[in-house]
Amino acid sequence: MTAAGRIDFDPLIAGWALSALAALMAASLAVYVWRRGGAPWLRGAGLGFLLVALSQPVWVRETRQAVDDVAVILVDQSESMTVAGRREAARAAADRLGERLAQEPGLEVRIREVRSGADGTLLAGAIAEAIADLPPERLAGVIALTEGQAADASENPGDIGGGGPVHALIVGDPDRGDRRLELLSAPGYGVVNEDVVIEAIVHDEAEGRPVQVTASINGVQTRIATVQTGARFTLRLRPPQRGQNMVILEVAPGGEEITLANNRAAFALTGVRDRLRVLLVTGEPHAGARVWRNLLRSDPAVDLVHFTILRPLDKPDFTVSQEESSLIQFPTEQLFVRELDNFDLIIFDRWRQRGILQEAYFRNIARRVRDGGALLVSAGEADAGWESLFNTPLGGLLPAQPTGEVLTGPFRPAPTEIGARHPIVRGLPNPQSWGRWTRLVAADAERGETLLSGAGGRPLLTVAEEGEGRVAAFWSDQPWLWARGYDGGGPHGELLRRLIHWLMGEPELEAERLTLAAEGQSLMVSRSSLAAAPDPVTVIAPGGEQTALALAPDGPGAWTASFPAAGLGLYEARSGALRAFAALGPLNPREIAALNATPDLVAPLAQGSGGGVILTGEAGNRLPELRRIEGGGRLSGEGWIGLRRNEAYTVRAATATPLGPAWAWALLGAVLFMAGWRRETR
Repeated sequence: MTAAGRIDFDPLIAGWALSALAALMAASLAVYVWRRGGAPWLRGAGLGFLLVALSQPVWVRETRQAVDDVAVILVDQSESMTVAGRREAARAAADRLGERLAQEPGLEVRIREVRSGADGTLLAGAIAEAIADLPPERLAGVIALTEGQAADASENPGDIGGGGPVHALIVGDPDRGDRRLELLSAPGYGVVNEDVVIEAIVHDEAEGRPVQVTASINGVQTRIATVQTGARFTLRLRPPQRGQNMVILEVAPGGEEITLANNRAAFALTGVRDRLRVLLVTGEPHAGARVWRNLLRSDPAVDLVHFTILRPLDKPDFTVSQEESSLIQFPTEQLFVRELDNFDLIIFDRWRQRGILQEAYFRNIARRVRDGGALLVSAGEADAGWESLFNTPLGGLLPAQPTGEVLTGPFRPAPTEIGARHPIVRGLPNPQSWGRWTRLVAADAERGETLLSGAGGRPLLTVAEEGEGRVAAFWSDQPWLWARGYDGGGPHGELLRRLIHWLMGEPELEAERLTLAAEGQSLMVSRSSLAAAPDPVTVIAPGGEQTALALAPDGPGAWTASFPAAGLGLYEARSGALRAFAALGPLNPREIAALNATPDLVAPLAQGSGGGVILTGEAGNRLPELRRIEGGGRLSGEGWIGLRRNEAYTVRAATATPLGPAWAWALLGAVLFMAGWRRETR
């Protein structure tokens, strides 16, 4: 405890009134001097004593207790510090600094950690948070142990340290090289099977060096390009499917690498279809044709071209001339030669061979399907005989072969064992409540999968993949019975919609599918498969660590598992040939974008607060000398950093004694006014 005294004031009137009166007195004195009054000093002294009388000066005696200054040590423990042993080196250096400073009398040491977020390491924000509860007169300084990659270090550097110095101790070797890939621009959306342009750059200590960049989509390598380091380059890629496509660019390792985590960049490219073009050909008018038409026309993304054969070629109409006929001639050559490749899906509904389409047209359709198109057949009675599509070049595509028999009589469609696992059928309402159908074209399934069975367990819905395309066949033309509510109806709309979307290659309806999604700080893995047990799933963390997951059943053909995330970044799941990706936080975290140690980013922060920047080396063992600085001296120099000695205190007790009564100061002022008046009269 120490005793000290000081002069204070206890005004007799409000502070604002005292200030206004002082301003009025000063203005009056200025006018007096300007008009050459005879006693300016006496008049000014008199006004001053009147102000002293109103201010009421007092002598304050205080009992003071000294308080410790506070030094804050910030240890960067962000994701970018995990490489090259920097995190451990920073912790060890902080411990050594804390031990040294703890020996300083009158100094309290606080050690805080800095973690990274979605926007990188916010060092300035961490400093402001660490000193928020400290009065400026107690802060000795801040020492930050970091590799220098701070996202906010250049924002108002002079306002960050709270009046104290901020010293940056750089852990790491700034001369160590690290090749990295930076994504400059990438589209969020792209039309399926149409080019999108990506722009990127490879940073390396040696510019102009040729390096290989590999591009993959959903784990499948699609492009290899040779580019120059330090120069912008563009790549053209095509999204292969609708929905999310994970695009990953990866550059080959360099001669010196801190880590390979920043050798790749990723982005999610959502594939969209411009418009789906569907050709629906109805072989003859029937009750079910409207069901197909209404379903396809209800989708705004579908361009539907629908033809119904009302009069086949073998039944000419002699009642009117061709010029007066209101029927539109079936444009076979235009549809099946010139425009065929523009259609994504071709549907034959209750078609029968009557010489309308030549064999060459069917060969064109088969070629289109194998090249990536889709074919759907809704079989009628004619498909059991010689007029069947099976007797055309399309027969080699159909997943089942008609036996020539048509079964009549009520039967209830039922999912097969495979069908219950397939996304087209899985999850539909209770099959026991489905309405019955009355006609089935008997067929033997030769390949693909049978998803629904009919009378006698015969195939009702069969699907198969053919080349790059897909084929499906309904061996009955009676889905319309469900649409009419016959015998209770059934999920015709959902079933047909799923079937068409599967034919279009929608990822959500793939039979073998693997998905990975981030949920909070965990990752959820979902696996779909037609097999009784799927292939095992392995999750690969951003740092390359692999974890095998045990999947739990989640309904027919579905399995799930949860995995705790190890940190921010891009995770990959593998199951056989399947790949899935998910990002925890941003896809390309700022924390791993640049990992080289550098003093450049934190230098404005340190210099703006009067602090310094010290390179401590890769192991963080070249620590500077610590000095306590009084007054306004320098706070850093070659090989040393300084902490302020503030000599702050708290007041434990205080007494105030007026310095004379107010009337005495006022009387003295009046006497001076009278002396000034007497001086003026002479």
